[in-house]
Amino acid sequence: MTRSENAASIPRPSPLGRAPAFALLINFSLAIFLAEDMGFPFWTAAVLSMTAAAGWFFIGTELPQKSSLSVAAALLAFSFAGTAAIYRGVSEVEIPPGKVEATGVVVLERKWGWRRIAVVRTGGRRLVVRYGGGAAPGDIVRLSGRLAPFERSGAGREFDEFKYWKAKGASAAVDARQLEVIGRSAGIALWRDALAKRISIRLPRLTAGYIAAAWVGERDGELNDFHKNAGTSHLLVVSGLHVGIAAAICMAVTRRVPFRLFIVSAVMWFYALLSGAAPSSVRAALMIQFALIGRASGQHSGAFNGVSAAAAVMLAYNPWLFWDIGWRLSVLSVLTLSSIQSLGVGRTAKWLAASPVVWLITSVQSAWTFGAVPLVGAVINFFAVPVFSILLPAASLLAVPSLAGADAGWYAALWAESAFLAWERFSDNMTRLIPWSTDFSLPLAAAGVALAIFMFARAGGFSRARTVAALGLSMLLFVLYIL
Repeated sequence: MTRSENAASIPRPSPLGRAPAFALLINFSLAIFLAEDMGFPFWTAAVLSMTAAAGWFFIGTELPQKSSLSVAAALLAFSFAGTAAIYRGVSEVEIPPGKVEATGVVVLERKWGWRRIAVVRTGGRRLVVRYGGGAAPGDIVRLSGRLAPFERSGAGREFDEFKYWKAKGASAAVDARQLEVIGRSAGIALWRDALAKRISIRLPRLTAGYIAAAWVGERDGELNDFHKNAGTSHLLVVSGLHVGIAAAICMAVTRRVPFRLFIVSAVMWFYALLSGAAPSSVRAALMIQFALIGRASGQHSGAFNGVSAAAAVMLAYNPWLFWDIGWRLSVLSVLTLSSIQSLGVGRTAKWLAASPVVWLITSVQSAWTFGAVPLVGAVINFFAVPVFSILLPAASLLAVPSLAGADAGWYAALWAESAFLAWERFSDNMTRLIPWSTDFSLPLAAAGVALAIFMFARAGGFSRARTVAALGLSMLLFVLYIL
């Protein structure tokens, strides 16, 4: 038998074998979108989304294998269970307007327009309290006021307060008549607030901004604007880069320690909670957790399937996360990066492809939500991730002496400050060299969707011919949706 005949006799891995969890992600995402944005009755949306997920398998599979039957049965069970959980989440009855008096703990406090808001955890729910100010994370407060529904926008690009806060787990808004601080809790919100204050006092400006973003999820406004203009805002969001660094360091330190995987898991989840439990960090922690469980059980799942599973679990837990821009961009970015890793090309080609491919796929969502997207991001991100993979751990290590109270520690932190200054000079020069940006447009959307379908199909095990079929059908549906 010739080499070509031997290769032809080996069945290609189907989507059921390589990335079964991606079907759950298609199912859950499409069900939420059809029900909430398109106005379909939920169970009609659920049937349509299950059909779309099954269609993904049908198009991508050349030769079904017996082992696929058990996987398909498990997926069907998870699909029904997840859809039922999503239905409970999206059909939850809103709290009717009326008076409220409650005691709770402040978990978030920030400026909101011309007022301030405090997210207060009370009685198993979260309330977004609109007030004049005076509380801090970790404070125990007594509040009174009137419950008010979140404002809802129409379709399109308008900001939807309802979806924004539901994605963050809030149940209702409160226009506070009184909010009185009556004590301090001993929870993680208190630790985050205390650590954030110490970082701002004990470290130089840039180092404090980057360390606060990486450790406790607090972003400096000026620093955030700088990275937004450069297309590198993801460096300030606790995501797979940060959680992965924390897990990798912990794995290295505990190499010969008993219960190593349990310790790594505990440290990783503590870090995710300490940094604010942003959707991107929870997604990364779930993905790494699945990998650790697979390692312990002797099973291995690819990164593309792992991020699909993590995203699907998060949607089943809180379907409103689908409308969180951070969740969307995080999932799209990692799906794209893992798709690139699955391509049969060399490391150099993968590195060269990563930044522009991720930029194009995510820029559709970014441009729709934020407006103009800087083109320079496609270039700077060639260097951003490898540089910050080294710079953030090094800066964190150099910051420890000063945070611990050592007077000489300030000089160690200045080394980190000089490195961050060098990065800002490089980023600023690149922004001046490539000053253009692009807004949302149909050609941009079409190119981004087409590239995403191509990459995800190849990562799922589609042959070239079936990738073209999936691409053609997807673009037809995209045109019908636009029309």
